[in-house]
Formats: sequence, C-alpha cells, structure tokens
Amino acid sequence: MYKIIKDRFINCIEAIKFNQEEKEIMNILKFEHTFRVVELSEMLAKSVFCENDLESINIAKIIAILHDIGRWGQMRKHSLSDTDNDHGELGVEMISENNILDGMTEDIKPIILTSIAEHNKKYSGTFNSITQAFVDIIRDADKIDNFFVEVKDYSNCPFEKSMLKVLPFSDEHRLSPKIYDCIMSNQLANSLDRETIIDFKFFKMAWCYDIKLAQSMKIINEKRYIHDIFNDIQNPDETMVRAYEKICEYLNT
Repeated sequence: MYKIIKDRFINCIEAIKFNQEEKEIMNILKFEHTFRVVELSEMLAKSVFCENDLESINIAKIIAILHDIGRWGQMRKHSLSDTDNDHGELGVEMISENNILDGMTEDIKPIILTSIAEHNKKYSGTFNSITQAFVDIIRDADKIDNFFVEVKDYSNCPFEKSMLKVLPFSDEHRLSPKIYDCIMSNQLANSLDRETIIDFKFFKMAWCYDIKLAQSMKIINEKRYIHDIFNDIQNPDETMVRAYEKICEYLNT
C-alpha cells in the first residue's frame, strides 16, 4: 500500500502548477526531505515496533511520505509560513480532497491523518498508545532530518538562497532574548519570536527538548548535529555559548 500512496502523492504534487524557481525551492527543501524522512521513519518504527511488524512500518512510511504535502499547498499560495496556513492541517485537507488514502482501512486513516496534523505543532496532543507511537515517530524523524539539512553542505546548490527567500530573517549577529530564555528553561521556542538567522539555528537546536524516542536521541548524538550547527556560527558571543552548553547538557542527561 505504501507504493500506491507514494504514487498518489507524486501525482498530486506534480499536478500543482509552479514557476521554475518555486519548483527548485520545493525540490530542494521539501521533496528530498520527504524521502529522507521516510527512511528515518522506517528506522524509528523498527525500534518502536518489531522489525517483522511490516504493517506498522508501512503505516509509518505512509505518514512520512505525506507529512509535508501541505507545503505544496502553501507554495501554491506563494508562502511557506504556517501563520496563516498550518501545513500539517492543510496537508490533511489535501489528502482528503484528493482521496489519497482510498483503500486504507477506516481504523488506520485517523492514525495517519492525526499524525500528519500533529507533526509540526509546537507541542503535540495526547492520544491512545498506538496513535501516540506514530505521532512520536514522524515528529522525531522530521526533526532529525531538519538537523541534517541545517548542517548539510549546500554550497553548490541554491539552498541558502531558497531558505532566505521563504524565511527572510535578519543577518544581525545576535540571539534574541525570547529564544535564549526558552532554551535556558528547557523549552521549545516560539517560531514567531525568530528574528535573525542565529535565532533560526537555535530554534532548531532547541527541538532536542521535544525528542521522544531513545533511538532518535542516539542518532542526533552520533551524527553530532547540534555540535555542527553551533560550529557553523562565526564568533559566537557568550549568550550563544551558554545556550549551546545548555542544550548539550540536556542531550547528555
């Protein structure tokens, strides 16, 4: 069933008309990201369930292939901002409108749609144990790949240009007080409080506070994502160093 859903996803997004620049942005920022999240979700599902539980693993992969479909709906409106159109909720609408889950059993559909709707929330809700497992998998997988994206060398492709176009932050060399205070309180920061590129990096690093699975934390530590994101900051001041050390302290507990 995963292959069928994947084909429907591709057909759905290919039917949306974009100009060439928008296509490049979505291919770099979201299409490649989506398939990496599928791989991560499969890996995490095997750690949560049994490696032989193919049904649960395929559900996790279906959630992953569809988790960001709402981003294509946003770009159709020329913005990747969640302020006016939450891409998780927009994704659920697009999936329903395009009958992408046709053929899935009625007990599985709500799990898939709930996981997609919750994957990008600052804090997710509380659900029954099965639904919660899939919510945790997609939220962790999405964050892990966003760490990877932040440290990946995009020097030979238009990633930075694309990112600054859709998320136009100031290049002031400072960490905003609201972002700093959240980090020092072991809390996720509010996306609306991001003002600078430095804020964006620390906002992402603070996602560690919301990682749910032991396997996810192991991956983050082994890949040294937080270390590499911080090392990309030139001449960090004392505030930035303290915030970084606070996150590292949490990772090592």
